[in-house]
Amino acid sequence: MIEKEELIANFIKDELTDVPNILNKELSNNNMKFNSREELDEIKGYLDTFLKEDTSNKIIVLPGLRGVGKTTLILQAYEYLLKEKNIPPNNVLYISFDDLNDLVECNIRQMVEVYLKNIFHANLRNLDEKVFIFVDESQIDKKWASSGKVIYDKSHNIFMIFTGSSALHLERSDDLARRMRKKSITPLNYTQHLKLKYGIDVSCLSADLRDLIFGGDINNVLSSEFKANNLLTNCLDYSSTDWEEYFKFGGFPILFDKKSHREICEDLVEITQRVITKDMPQIKELSSENQSNAKRILRYLALQQPGELTQANLANYLKTSTANVNKILDLLEKTHLIFHCEPYGGSAKRVKKSWKYYFATPSIRHALSTKVGNPLLGSDDYEGFLLENLVASNLFNLSNNQFTNFTIYYDADKKRNVDFLIQKDCENIIPIEVGRGKKKKLQIKHAINKYNCQYGIVVANNYSSVKKDDDVIYIPPKIFSFL
Repeated sequence: MIEKEELIANFIKDELTDVPNILNKELSNNNMKFNSREELDEIKGYLDTFLKEDTSNKIIVLPGLRGVGKTTLILQAYEYLLKEKNIPPNNVLYISFDDLNDLVECNIRQMVEVYLKNIFHANLRNLDEKVFIFVDESQIDKKWASSGKVIYDKSHNIFMIFTGSSALHLERSDDLARRMRKKSITPLNYTQHLKLKYGIDVSCLSADLRDLIFGGDINNVLSSEFKANNLLTNCLDYSSTDWEEYFKFGGFPILFDKKSHREICEDLVEITQRVITKDMPQIKELSSENQSNAKRILRYLALQQPGELTQANLANYLKTSTANVNKILDLLEKTHLIFHCEPYGGSAKRVKKSWKYYFATPSIRHALSTKVGNPLLGSDDYEGFLLENLVASNLFNLSNNQFTNFTIYYDADKKRNVDFLIQKDCENIIPIEVGRGKKKKLQIKHAINKYNCQYGIVVANNYSSVKKDDDVIYIPPKIFSFL
């Protein structure tokens, strides 16, 4: 019988041989190299500083939903080391920990120790050359963070990247928190979509749009919007229907090569199923009954108008306790399938009022709605719900950016309430109203006056370009999705 260590060693040797040979296949399509997410430049920066003997950032953690491009990202980093930094292939190890554990049960520390022993005849303490280890699906090892801490403390010569679909497991890493750099890999905004799919760089519009939202000056946005439209017009591959496709089916580069809307919807539904059946049970024990309840909650959310979710009503619908509903909602949030907004106001109001829930992307909501046969499909109301989700998810992802610090609330005012209120630190509130078609000023003006705001934002098709009318800024939905 083959010993456990020998099985691990053989698997590692196979990966060291095979991965360099499959890079071209994995990182290109029809001999065209994939474009890269902007996070690759950040990772390259960490790799470069490590190679210059700066070991302060030698563990990188990349949590994110399935399908957002984490595996491609670390394989591109792998290729960078081999082809641009001339690192020997034996010194760069890519491991899908899911595949390794299908063969033999082990933890990440054991795998690393076998790798060092068999390839370098060394251990963590006496390794004397630079080694790079990229662990995909690292949440399979429930003690991955402990392994990372030991490796970090015992060796100055190992650079590691951990990725995983389960955001909770990657974020509850107290052992590693002070030692790691975490970068959540989110679904694509439209700027990222254009860069990956067409190689079009409109990042200047994203930056100017952020400045507009938090500063109120539209001049820079108008200039960058004009430049972006010129780039799109002059791109032969760009389709006039691309944004509508992105709106309902986008966010996941893994789906770029899918031909039919039905196929994309099926794959998006499958992503949600795998998060529930594979990722959530690895985070916390989840009975088959609660896995079914999680699926039903997602269907329930997909069919409802965005609004306050009463846990008691949902518990009654599922025939379970409110405590169990809250537990499932919490897990769904920590896998980043959904997120919530709390009501604006004091702590008493936030405790008393229910939360609003949104999907990670409007495309997930649309796929689930299509699967269950939402009777509103195709209506203006339905399109409005998807647009509200788009605005919410773009704001949510931006709020989690390490360089941006603001909070998203919903407006609990029952009369003429707007959809969102955002606040950066202790600065003035910025109200945001969202709608399909043309929106009137009544709601946004009411919010501006009530909350003593300098200006308010309407995301709707009132104008074909960004426009400021007195203290109201109008942003077309397509432009807002560049955020």
